[in-house]
Amino acid sequence: MVRRRARGRHRMPMRWAARPGAAYTAATMDQVLLVEDDVATREWLAGLLGGEAVLAHACGTVADALSWLRSDRPADIVLTDLGLPDGSGLDVIRAAARRPGCEVLVLSIFGDEANVLAAIDAGASGYLLKDGSLDSIREHLACLKSGGSPLSPRIARTLIRRTRGPAAASASPQSAAPS
Repeated sequence: MVRRRARGRHRMPMRWAARPGAAYTAATMDQVLLVEDDVATREWLAGLLGGEAVLAHACGTVADALSWLRSDRPADIVLTDLGLPDGSGLDVIRAAARRPGCEVLVLSIFGDEANVLAAIDAGASGYLLKDGSLDSIREHLACLKSGGSPLSPRIARTLIRRTRGPAAASASPQSAAPS
């Protein structure tokens, strides 16, 4: 049985909108809030969304993003940069993380451990570097919505090193080999 869109301003999440195999329409697709201060990058990313999601709103400032998130307007996925002209994308992540069912994917040039961990602690579910891994943004969004955590390879390596701790990182390959 297909669940129909409720009347009024609330939209049912995509996973409830249609039975498996049914075609999704704009009314049932994920609504994306895109927060990117570089206009050319913002337009490029908006174009990459294609038919996989609906661009609900695109903006370039923390203030605009927070205004959108505090309203009753839709945002199932937030794609946000960290370095924004009026503040940190971490504030956007924290606000989005308070919305039930809203997933956050960071898109940033900052790949250092401090920024990655701060974004994850704030509520990000994925972290992609603006180094070419964005070409398959549709696949990353599908991964995110299916419960995965899209990570650029360099970010994954940062997290692995962090998990191993300083002792494992400083151990030489010869000392780790069995005798």
